[in-house]
Amino acid sequence: MINRTNPIPMYLQVKNELEKMIKSGELKPGDRIYSESELCEKYNVSRITAKKSLDELVQDGCVYRIQGRGSFVQGPKIDHKLSNFYSFTEEVKARGMIAQSIILNTEIVVPDQEVIENLNLESNEKVYFIRRLRMANDAIIALDNSYIPCSICEHLTKEDLTNHSLYEMLNMQGVVPDKAVESFLAVGLNEEEANLLGEKVGTASLKVCRKTYCKNRLIEYNYRFYKGNQYCYTVELNVK
Repeated sequence: MINRTNPIPMYLQVKNELEKMIKSGELKPGDRIYSESELCEKYNVSRITAKKSLDELVQDGCVYRIQGRGSFVQGPKIDHKLSNFYSFTEEVKARGMIAQSIILNTEIVVPDQEVIENLNLESNEKVYFIRRLRMANDAIIALDNSYIPCSICEHLTKEDLTNHSLYEMLNMQGVVPDKAVESFLAVGLNEEEANLLGEKVGTASLKVCRKTYCKNRLIEYNYRFYKGNQYCYTVELNVK
């Protein structure tokens, strides 16, 4: 409990108490953690102290924020060994976790120049635009944006993607991904991206851009913003 005679700063004592609750399992991944006002009441501390305690937990990667909803306990970090073709869903399941998606957009759109160039489209072609929050054990891992040419599949609806992964839906329509090319860069999140990921504007994120192929035909352009403290890529390098 909080000891006002203890030389340890009050905000750090509150933070330590919350960390104990997380480590003991009293607060589980995905659980909403106390709000600033709730911390003030529970520990009889100032709003500034409560805010600093939560800010420290967010900075350490123990907690993430979603605007308008509150602060939540972060889940385990995923360490991905980059060597073979993979899907996010299968990657999460392989680690004994539950893969989930919150579908934010599923619509047919006129692509911008970036999408046209990355999918080698004609200027009049339309694409399915799918935006999802990707999750593992109820913890948000990434903000995912996919563009699929309408010419390669008959339908992709929100209902379809609620019951199946994107690649499962493509497989059912005879479009089987067999190769992907990815590039990586560090970017600062803009306001929309940061709000969706529960981060501050400008927070560093790993942006992964992917071109997916089926029999040498481009079938998907995807870019994904990973929360830096939740996902790690490991590349194995061998001497020939």
